[in-house]
Amino acid sequence: MPDALVTLGAYSTAYEANLVRAELEAFDLHASLADADIIGINWLWSNALGGVKVQVPESEAAEARHVLELESGCDEDTQDAAGSSTAVCPHCGSHRTDYYLDKRGSFLTWLILGVPIIPAVSKRACADCLCKWRG
Repeated sequence: MPDALVTLGAYSTAYEANLVRAELEAFDLHASLADADIIGINWLWSNALGGVKVQVPESEAAEARHVLELESGCDEDTQDAAGSSTAVCPHCGSHRTDYYLDKRGSFLTWLILGVPIIPAVSKRACADCLCKWRG
């Protein structure tokens, strides 16, 4: 019986997900994409479907996470893309925070008016307590 697939990450476009898949395949890991074709046909469905998911077999998940951490330079002590130190959650004090784009306002104006007027907002989310804030 084949291994179950584990999702390593979800990306807004198939292009981003293909870059991650190619990186994993360069290390002889078997990666596949979920929902890439649907989002490729209509990219506005990316939020509704949760993005294009990069998946690997369960037996290769730990090695794949390690490869992605090494390639991205991810460390809790490193700096984020803006050049500042890793943000601390205001609710629980955890350092396990990450950026995400809140596209709900943009999507809502697109549904009502047919044009996305409100831009996406950059926010942070805590992996421990799931607190979300602007930052």
